[in-house]
Amino acid sequence: MLVTKREQEIINEIVKKGKVSITELLEVVGVSRRTLYRDLQNLQQFLPKYQVNLIKTDNFYQLTGDLSQLIDRRVVDVFSQTERHFLKLILLIFEQGKLTTLMDRFAISQPTATNDIKVIEENLAFTGAGLVREGGLEVIASEYSKRTLLVSSLVSNLPTSDIFKFTAAIYANNKIAQLFDQANFERVTQAFQRSKIVNISDRTQGVLRLFFIVTLERISQGHMIENHYHFHPSKDALDFVTRIVQNLDQARINLQEIIYLANMTDVLHFDKGGNFLFNEKYDTSFSYKVRQLIEDVGSKSGLNFSRDDKIFALLNTHLRSSFTLPQLFSDDKNELISRMQDEHLTLFQYVGETLVAVFEKKFANQEIALVTLHFVSTLESSNRVFPMNALLITSRGLVSMEFLARNLQTQFPFITSIKIVQVSQVVDDMFAHFDIVFTTEKLDGIYQIGDKLIKIAASLALSNISEITHAIRLIRNQSKPRDFSEGTTENSLDFQDFFVKSQVILQNFSLAKLDNTGDFDETIYELMQHDELIDWELLDRFKRTSFGIPKTNLALIHGVSDRVKRPEFKIFDLTHEIEVMGMDKQVMSASRILFLTAPQTLDEIYNYMLGKISSSIIENTLYTVIYSSGNFQIIYELLSKIINDSFAKYDK
Repeated sequence: MLVTKREQEIINEIVKKGKVSITELLEVVGVSRRTLYRDLQNLQQFLPKYQVNLIKTDNFYQLTGDLSQLIDRRVVDVFSQTERHFLKLILLIFEQGKLTTLMDRFAISQPTATNDIKVIEENLAFTGAGLVREGGLEVIASEYSKRTLLVSSLVSNLPTSDIFKFTAAIYANNKIAQLFDQANFERVTQAFQRSKIVNISDRTQGVLRLFFIVTLERISQGHMIENHYHFHPSKDALDFVTRIVQNLDQARINLQEIIYLANMTDVLHFDKGGNFLFNEKYDTSFSYKVRQLIEDVGSKSGLNFSRDDKIFALLNTHLRSSFTLPQLFSDDKNELISRMQDEHLTLFQYVGETLVAVFEKKFANQEIALVTLHFVSTLESSNRVFPMNALLITSRGLVSMEFLARNLQTQFPFITSIKIVQVSQVVDDMFAHFDIVFTTEKLDGIYQIGDKLIKIAASLALSNISEITHAIRLIRNQSKPRDFSEGTTENSLDFQDFFVKSQVILQNFSLAKLDNTGDFDETIYELMQHDELIDWELLDRFKRTSFGIPKTNLALIHGVSDRVKRPEFKIFDLTHEIEVMGMDKQVMSASRILFLTAPQTLDEIYNYMLGKISSSIIENTLYTVIYSSGNFQIIYELLSKIINDSFAKYDK
């Protein structure tokens, strides 16, 4: 006989006292009256199968029949639907299973078990894995993918605080963690504590700990990481992992596993942020797809998201994290999905279609909603994607209305300007020049303003922000962006060091012709000779990290070396085209080379400026066109703009 823990408590109380009231049972089980009645109803339905009856007499419950049948009852845990999904997924990764085994383990019916398997199969499809049913149920995926799924399952069910302060009590109360060896949690926790890790966020360190735990678990089960992966982790990541491994008690990890863990450390920590000039492992193919996503969503929606200088970095970081740790078993009816579908349905659909087309895989609605949220946030925080101007009609004093206008622009950064006019100055033909018309007065029926009119309170509190936001969204959904010329940013900072170093980059910029052969390797060597930079290690790095930018004539060669005396950005026009691997992993022809080099050790300001230049090459479509076809003067002016913009935003 299978009973839940709460049903067990009810039976024990009735057997002990003979008969009990609802009030007494409520004190024992500690649940709501409705939940208790449901448990009692369940017992009344299935106990007769064992010659036992639960009856109610004069508001008291008692058991009749062959009570010896209750001796062999087995208590089963009560699992939520999501818990069942995670537990079943982990069990099917660990070993092949059967539907009947899962039904017995979780005390569920065949239809429920079958539906669980369907949900698991759908979620596996989002990650590129699969589920086979022949000869039993089994997860089909590489060892690399299985470990990612296991870590994702733990991340979803273990708060970061529990990972850091792992105890036997936490283990005993977490059903997901109990599927793993408790000793592995303890070994990894102690190893990280002994290693005194710094400069890594708690969240990232927590996930890394779980990768170590899962690796130890899989090694103990006889599953090693595949040898066909050609990981090239950074020295920092290798040093990090080696330090942890040296502090692991009674754990033997071979070189291939250390390299695998170092690769995950790079993905989660060392590869985050910075610029590709200093990163040999920079994933150009993934970055190209992110840029393609931004361009295609912009093309479909008619909104030029590529103009924003933050969305690429935000989406690049988010999607890399999502691909590394997919979110499993999310609720398709949660608040975020509902909000995106209700308020931004068209954009949600564009994002969903484009994600599948660009990355060639399925995406859950939760992931589509999160990516849509990045586009929406950009739309509502940037004055470049959909800039709007506004008219403020009032009868109040100019000074107080200036404050109100400034407050509005703070709340809605995409409003580039607000013109304030008194009611007496309003004429009908002025409304066509503005996207939004705010008013503190009652103007209904007086002017032909249309749907762009928004009534606001004259107080500076802006208490009706949510209503204003909703009204602006409706206006924007029915409009097209105006062609505003970008306003210049006022430089309020005066950093002499920044200015001097920017001049070093600008003064050493050049655009020259290189009389090269048609061979890629030879061309790189000739380019280094031209620059009087003979460094065989750097030459080898150039060959490994160079890439072409699809749909252009550009190849980018970048690197750092002790032989390089100062940061330099140069462009070479080739007399003979060369073939190079593009960011999209397709061979392409290049006739212009962007050559970006820097010393091995670089200070913060140079690093910041070079990061802005390097990101501008692949993240901004307009800039890419200029780099591809511009002459010296045009590109020099572009570099000046990039540096000036970075100066305005720079803040030590």
